[in-house]
Amino acid sequence: MDSPRAAVVLVGRSPTPALLSALTLGAERLVLVASDGTLPVARRVAAAVESLTDTASVRVLSVGPDPHDFRAAEGALAAVHRSLGGRPWFLDYTGGTKVMSVAAALFHDGALPADRHPSTRRWRHYLDAGRDALRTHDPAWPERPVVTGRVDLRTLARVHGAEWCEDRDPEPVRLVAQGGRQALDARYPNLSPAVRRGVVAEGRVLSHLRRHLAAAPDTEVLGPRRVADPFHADGSIADFDALVRHGHRVLCVEAKTRPGDVVARAGWTVAKARRVFGTAAQVLFVHTGPAVPSLREQITAVNPALTARQVHVWSMADFLGRLTSFDDLRKAFFPPPAPVRAPARQGAGSGPEPPPPTARPRPPARHPGPGARPLLVTSLGGSRLGTLTALHAHRPGRALVLPSRQSVRDHVRESAARTLHAAERPDDPRPDAARLKEAGYRDRVRFTADPVEGSDADAVAAVAVEWLAAEEARAAEARAEGAAAANAEAGAAAAGDAGDGVAPPPVIADITTGTKAMSLGLALAAREVGACVTYQVVHRRSIVCMAHGETALRGRAAVDWPLVLPGYAPLEGPLDARAAPVARTQVDTELLDAARAELTRAASGPVRVWMDASLPDPDASVTAHERPSLVLTFGDRAVGLAAPAWRRVRSPGAEPRPVSRGAWAQSVFAATTHLGVRCDVAGTVLALSRPGADLGRAGELVEWIAHADPREREPGAGLVFGDPLRPLLVAAAPGDLPPLLSTDVSRL
Repeated sequence: MDSPRAAVVLVGRSPTPALLSALTLGAERLVLVASDGTLPVARRVAAAVESLTDTASVRVLSVGPDPHDFRAAEGALAAVHRSLGGRPWFLDYTGGTKVMSVAAALFHDGALPADRHPSTRRWRHYLDAGRDALRTHDPAWPERPVVTGRVDLRTLARVHGAEWCEDRDPEPVRLVAQGGRQALDARYPNLSPAVRRGVVAEGRVLSHLRRHLAAAPDTEVLGPRRVADPFHADGSIADFDALVRHGHRVLCVEAKTRPGDVVARAGWTVAKARRVFGTAAQVLFVHTGPAVPSLREQITAVNPALTARQVHVWSMADFLGRLTSFDDLRKAFFPPPAPVRAPARQGAGSGPEPPPPTARPRPPARHPGPGARPLLVTSLGGSRLGTLTALHAHRPGRALVLPSRQSVRDHVRESAARTLHAAERPDDPRPDAARLKEAGYRDRVRFTADPVEGSDADAVAAVAVEWLAAEEARAAEARAEGAAAANAEAGAAAAGDAGDGVAPPPVIADITTGTKAMSLGLALAAREVGACVTYQVVHRRSIVCMAHGETALRGRAAVDWPLVLPGYAPLEGPLDARAAPVARTQVDTELLDAARAELTRAASGPVRVWMDASLPDPDASVTAHERPSLVLTFGDRAVGLAAPAWRRVRSPGAEPRPVSRGAWAQSVFAATTHLGVRCDVAGTVLALSRPGADLGRAGELVEWIAHADPREREPGAGLVFGDPLRPLLVAAAPGDLPPLLSTDVSRL
């Protein structure tokens, strides 16, 4: 079997999947493919691979500045294929954009066809993060458990762009870990009681972890570490009390002497842990004193996004009693290793003989415009916005939407039909459900009866091909009926004209939403039927077709915003009058009202204002700082306004307390993520703060969490779309608003 000796791995914003794939595939030659924006990530992965392995050659390649350019991605892969002399190569398409992944997988399949390379499906991989395994496109072939090799905590931090300030544990913690409290008191007799309690707690935690995990395989324990500040020499930007690594997964352990500190620090601790170690990181808080049963609920009340999978809270007694072996650690925090399965036996050869290649139909000569009423197949992902805008972009005669088990499909069909109606009849009033059904719009949008498997590209392709075949049969039957009617009225000649002169509608597969496997499945289906594969570049108001290039969109989608923005309600009057007293403590409602009024006044088109529905609720609004308080929608654009207060209460009735810069930055990033999940690149967040606060340092922390560098933002940069996880920080006062808030968002 012509087993590959080279591997091509796509790299996106997260470096961990690329690093794990490179180590697991273990090829002699490695090519890391990124876009210009993620080249620094790819270079860090390359440096890690070179230091950890004996890989003969590691090369970093860019597809160019636009990661949504199908042709650029294909061109980069074609250059790699030529450089390898046409020999086989592994592909991992986990990283990069969907366009890069789909283009790479289809190119790999075409460059290494199954009739010449029967094992080609086994050479295409993607990372299953839930099972810590590389899966292939051959269901009969076993997945590969990920290999971490000589990966350590420093390596994981480095690939995420973080460096330790020093390698050694601080002396006070070392003394407690090695000799107990007596050793600390002998060396530092004048420590304050509060500092002494904190050092002793950290030392006990570290000593216990090292005692029980020292012999565990592929496991590492470090004491306190500080992360070097990339913006200020000799400074630190984050710290951890103790770190445990097993494989590539990391447990960040924080020791607290007061249970209340856990609630206040949970959000920032998770933010910095994931920034330094990626999404595989978890946080364990260990607090002294008796267990507090409600502590877990208090954390969720302050920040609902902090799930039990991310944040664990144990008392010191629980920690010392429950964690006494590596098995205890793995059961509590890490998934079991992926089972090693033998490949399914299919005879003495390497698999069944592949079917003889058949000529596939080609896409049409020109991209079908909205007037062609094409058949459309697309997915329903976490954000419903992409599905709705697909209908606006293509205006199909009939559409099939494929949901996964994780998709929320409530009211989507009606909203999709309404979006289609608005695209075709922009001057008509907004129809109700009965009118949509009567006019046939509801019947033009279909969902699969059952959810598709979001990680199985072949299953998605099969569902799409089956529906397209049924639609073709239905259309052929309609043409035959038309021919029969024409034959009855005008004779056989006219019947021939009536039946054969009607061409079947073109087909479009829009891969903008859903998982990458779903997008690839739709692209595979499109290839089978000669359809166009398209991706919406929302921030440029265009669609990119794999066969025909980029085309500008006509008009703006009439988005059903209540569907896209769950948890928000229309706001007519001032926010300050609607918000509960607790909400006015958590967020700066006066500043939010002023910014909203200025953006509304500057808009040349209609503006709708949506309020976080929790703000009037005295209990629920305690978490208001974790979400955009207002969302302004300008057609198919959304601007979130967030103004977390610098003094907040932790529960209704409590006294306001100052907020650290890290906690403020984490709130801004939580609000940004909240809007990003719903609107993706069609949304952006403005984070507002009054002059006088330490916004400069808080802004650096926000940019650091977002994997951005504030020095790279152009001076005077305006309000833009396209980078939904990078908020724009604005210093403003209600009577002194900056020019940025006079932007006409309706024209963006």
